[in-house]
Amino acid sequence: MKGALKVYKIIFDTDKLVIILQFPMALLRTIKPYIALFATAYILDGFITGKSYENLLYIALGAVFLNFVADFLEGYISKIHEVRNDICISRIYMTKEGKNLSLDYQLLESPVVNSIKERIARDNRWGTGFWNASFFLRELLDSFFGFVIGCAMIIPFFVNNGISGGILFLAILLIFTGATSLVYSKVLQAKLTEHLNSKDPKYDTKYQFYFMYGSSIGNILKTARIYGIKKLLSGYLEEDEHRQNDFCKVHTRITSASGFVGALTSGILTVSSYLFVVARAVAGAVSVSNVVRYAGTIYNMANGFYRLSAAMTNIVWQTKRIQSMLDFMEVENVLPKGTLPVEKRRDDKYEIEFRNVSFKYPGSEEYSLKNFSIKLNTGQKLAIVGMNGSGKTTMIKLLCRLYDPTEGEITLNGIDIKEYDYAEYTKILSVVFQDFKIFSFKLSENIACSVEIDAERAAKVIEMVGLSERMEKMQNGIETYLYNDFDKGVEISGGEAQKVALARALYKNAPFIVLDEPTAALDPIAEFEIYSKFNEIVGDKTAIYISHRLSSCRFCDDIAVFHEGELIQRGSHDTLLSDRDGKYYELWNAQAQYYKVIIGKGDEKTKQEGK
Repeated sequence: MKGALKVYKIIFDTDKLVIILQFPMALLRTIKPYIALFATAYILDGFITGKSYENLLYIALGAVFLNFVADFLEGYISKIHEVRNDICISRIYMTKEGKNLSLDYQLLESPVVNSIKERIARDNRWGTGFWNASFFLRELLDSFFGFVIGCAMIIPFFVNNGISGGILFLAILLIFTGATSLVYSKVLQAKLTEHLNSKDPKYDTKYQFYFMYGSSIGNILKTARIYGIKKLLSGYLEEDEHRQNDFCKVHTRITSASGFVGALTSGILTVSSYLFVVARAVAGAVSVSNVVRYAGTIYNMANGFYRLSAAMTNIVWQTKRIQSMLDFMEVENVLPKGTLPVEKRRDDKYEIEFRNVSFKYPGSEEYSLKNFSIKLNTGQKLAIVGMNGSGKTTMIKLLCRLYDPTEGEITLNGIDIKEYDYAEYTKILSVVFQDFKIFSFKLSENIACSVEIDAERAAKVIEMVGLSERMEKMQNGIETYLYNDFDKGVEISGGEAQKVALARALYKNAPFIVLDEPTAALDPIAEFEIYSKFNEIVGDKTAIYISHRLSSCRFCDDIAVFHEGELIQRGSHDTLLSDRDGKYYELWNAQAQYYKVIIGKGDEKTKQEGK
């Protein structure tokens, strides 16, 4: 229940009325049955005592009116609560998504946080979360008020009949109720929690995967058909289903026992209380109308107890399913936060230097980058090449301060970049990552990443990257939505998406532009067309290119060759190519046949180099 209190505290802190309004609604719902119950008893008394039909009619009309008022108030408050609850829960989930944007990037890639996110995905597939928390609170309050109000109305009856054993009977009922509650909470609930914790945490992930091949329209579906993988996947599914069936059997036994204890307790309370009231009526201590009044009250009290037990069970289960999100919200940043502003320079004279930087990814024993030093001067065009896993992308992540170095430091104009305000620091960087994202927004919004768009600048960068012709074919031009997630839009190819990402980087107009595999989705001819005018596109900015295609290197002043996390060569294309024992020469000749196609559009000297 501590976890449940934490859940409802989050809701309360987001919008207090979402919790507060539950109390009058529950109270009104509890009171309504008693209006009819007590009106019936009074009317019955009236018949017996010979009251006029007019008085009885007033009682009946009064009961109808009170019930109408209670219905109206409960419905009115309920509508207010419904709207506020939807807004409140949406805010909570927006806060959770905002956590993704504010959390240190290295944490988002860490095994611990990824494990929490897997749990969140599994829990969401069960249809649980904060959306259901409000519903279970309603169940809890309804049953609580039903039980408490029933007790408050029935206790005076027992006390007034104490001479005939009412107090003793009440004491027995309370002891019995306490004992069964203890068994329910300490034994059955503990077993249920222990059982839920014993479940294979990977089951839901595997179960989801097994069914992907039947619904996916991507590579899984094609592979399943060509290679007949259905039988293999079905075998794994059947194996896990046996374990899941065993889990469900135990779960059913525990929940059934919980339900049995609650129902048995409710039944015993109801039957014994009815028998006691009837016995008092037979003895002449209770009137007929009071038999109706107190019998109905005892039933509501007993039913409230039973529902209270069930509501607590649901809240315990629900809280366990929300715990993954609570764990994510409690993850704290680990990187130090700088406060220095970045100097605003009209001449864009910024200098970034890596000083003997080494780096290990969290949880890894291997260095991804070792003793790396380099200085990036204003206006420099640097190409970074190397085989997969050589440390190229790691260097870019460190440059962007998505991670901090394990050893060494990175400086901007002589000051460690840790000292700068991060938002300020990122203003000097434009980056196109390998796994860039194009959103289902308008083309203009994708490029500007803002609701405020400089139309002239956007049109200019679109022309620079060779996307103007495609844009002109779009129904609404630059205001056309891409993809169809939010509005009717257009589908674009991988190469076109990469051009949009390039246009976005150019639009930002930052002094440093970083392109990590910027033309990977383009064909060789399109790549050549972009690189042939890249100096013109980038202008006097500092540009860093990472590419597996060494043709891109010829457009750079400086080339850095990475291998196994180290910088092993550096120089111009001609200088590196002249070193026949160097890694660059090896990589160049490995792609020689490819370059003959590209270089065919170049000059004679370049053709000879390609040969």
